[in-house]
Amino acid sequence: MQTDGIGESPFLTTKEAARFLRVSERTLQNWRYASLGPVYRKHVGVVVYHVDDLLRFSASSHRPGDAKNGY
Repeated sequence: MQTDGIGESPFLTTKEAARFLRVSERTLQNWRYASLGPVYRKHVGVVVYHVDDLLRFSASSHRPGDAKNGY
C-alpha cells in the first residue's frame, strides 16, 4: 500500500474501520468513548484509524475456539 499521498491512504474513517472490523459504527464509537477499541487519531478534527492498528486490535481480540463444539 502506498502512503506517499499518491496511492490509497492507510487511514480509514470510522465508517470504513467499522466495516473492516465487521462491527457497527456505533459500536466503534462506544469503544472509543470507553477507551476499549483500537487506537485512533484525529486528522484536522476527523477521527481516523490506521489499518495496522485495526489489525493489531483484531489480533489482540483473538479467542481460541471451543474444541468440544468443533470450532
